[in-house]
Amino acid sequence: GTGAEPFTGGFDLNSLATNLFLLQGMGVDDHLSWNAPSWSISAEFFAYLLFAAVVFTAGRRSWIWLVAAAVTAPLFLLAFSRTHMDVSFDFGFIRCLYGFSLGALLAWFQHDSIAEARQALAGDARARLAWTAAEMVMIAVIGVFVALAGDNDAGIAAPLVFALALYLFAHEGGWISAFLRTRPMLMLGALSYSIYMVHIFVQARMINVGGLVERKFGLHLLGDIVLRGDHATGFGADLPGVGLAAILAMLVATIAVSWCTWRFVEMPALAWFRRLAKRI
Repeated sequence: GTGAEPFTGGFDLNSLATNLFLLQGMGVDDHLSWNAPSWSISAEFFAYLLFAAVVFTAGRRSWIWLVAAAVTAPLFLLAFSRTHMDVSFDFGFIRCLYGFSLGALLAWFQHDSIAEARQALAGDARARLAWTAAEMVMIAVIGVFVALAGDNDAGIAAPLVFALALYLFAHEGGWISAFLRTRPMLMLGALSYSIYMVHIFVQARMINVGGLVERKFGLHLLGDIVLRGDHATGFGADLPGVGLAAILAMLVATIAVSWCTWRFVEMPALAWFRRLAKRI
């Protein structure tokens, strides 16, 4: 019972229909709805369809269309977005085309050279130190960029910054890259899609349970907080220790739920689609 009435706000029946048809990131709705992060899955789905259409029709000249998208998308956001790079249900598809095109161009023109450089770096201790320093600098650059450009037009350069990071880390030349290849990190990488899709659901259910515990046992767990200018309910508003404990519990619960969805939803669905694709 903590929160809005059922089927109101972002949980209305009209939004349910747009979510079922993966339209929630295509400018159809005027608000985030249901599983809010899934706007990006909607945008990605249609970006993939468009990419396939371009490749089938333009062939080896597809990169021209990718360049066009990578140039025009940020200009569009500069001209029409009132929230800078923070677009989702409104211009999410444009935002997606921007980053997707940069990633595709990076793969198109640098895949072979990165693979050759990765082989050349193997066993070179001096190069490993240099690449480790470069990786550390890149992480610092990302942190500073996000801190300074998160709420202004400079944030529209984010895909360029992350494309540079992707290019750097794809070489796997430093010790940070080596750490990211350890089994726990690879497992988190495998779970990352599921983590992204379930984390808001897990947080919301924790708040539901927190509200129930408050009423049943008279404990003070939840409070009013301001999240990006909007009022919300959350843990630790008055007791930071409760907030820290809730964060740790949320991380553990999110990873556990994500493993279940990865194992019993995501992987079987991938296997089913691959069998279907082979038959087609």
